[in-house]
Amino acid sequence: MYNTYTQLARFTVPTKIVTSTRVVNTSEGYYDMKSKKAVFGKRPLVNDKDYTLVADDMAYDDSTGFGEAQGNVIYKSKDTGNAYTIIANNVKSNSKTGNVLATQKPAMIIKQGADTIYVGADTLYSGKLTELEKLRKVPDISDSLNPAAKVTNPADSNSNRYFEAYFNVKIFSDSMQAVGDSLFYSFRDSAFRLFKNPIVWAQENQITGDTIYMYTQNKAPKRFYVFENALAINRAEKNLYNQVKGNTINGFFKNGNIESFRAKGSAENIYYTADEQGAFIGVNRSTSDVIDVTFRERKPYKVVFRNNLQGTLSPIRHIQPEDLKVRGFKWFEAKRPKNKFEIIGDQSLPFSANK
Repeated sequence: MYNTYTQLARFTVPTKIVTSTRVVNTSEGYYDMKSKKAVFGKRPLVNDKDYTLVADDMAYDDSTGFGEAQGNVIYKSKDTGNAYTIIANNVKSNSKTGNVLATQKPAMIIKQGADTIYVGADTLYSGKLTELEKLRKVPDISDSLNPAAKVTNPADSNSNRYFEAYFNVKIFSDSMQAVGDSLFYSFRDSAFRLFKNPIVWAQENQITGDTIYMYTQNKAPKRFYVFENALAINRAEKNLYNQVKGNTINGFFKNGNIESFRAKGSAENIYYTADEQGAFIGVNRSTSDVIDVTFRERKPYKVVFRNNLQGTLSPIRHIQPEDLKVRGFKWFEAKRPKNKFEIIGDQSLPFSANK
């Protein structure tokens, strides 16, 4: 129904609205031709040049670019090579700047190839790096050990996007899980920056510190770097933990597993030694300027101490495992995300986020 005097169009039956950049399918709502404001109901679908959006209800202001969607919202980007999906119960967006704010149990799904990363938090915010750099400098922390991975950032590049997550951050993938207070991720350098009490897990390994950078390649973990109070723990058996502590820890992944890492600065080590049959025979407790650990079959295989080594090797029968803890030791297995449903919740959404 269209009122030629007020220029108000009302939708009471299934309707398709076509503009130069967008197609809207809706069965309820209105569009004000004068103010360029629209409201859609009964789960409308928006197919824009940059994204698709479906929700229970939506409102748009085409004059400002602002929009809001409520109720089982699914926002899917169309970035080739860096596609992502946001699900939430409330999503606000600005089509002119490309900013997206998701609240009320939001989650982001980053998919490429066979691997998928799920990120959940109280609040998720995504935007264009070129817009953010108008307000503040955004350091590019591309992996310095792989200069070929460095990506330029033109305004129309697929890498020209970032997202931030605030409070109760959780990350889950098959090869890596993490929690923290907040994070920043840039599609330009493919690195997660985790802040304030971050914890990262990979198989039987737990990594903690003041700040953790997780470098990824093709959405799989490639390298991690821990700043200040760095601590890596490997559970050898129940109540037996190999531990390495330092001011910093720089580690590397191979095929989703930790391959090696180096702890530097007042490094401490507790390492359980085993015989050829795998039975534990002793424990080494040492300090050194630098400690290198190499893994084999997901377990510490070789430990190398560099400069100012001091330590002791004790028979296993002479020690109490519960007494062998480096400063700051805590095992946070209860906080570890166990599956993707801890991130996206148990909502019965009428869609598959991976399609």
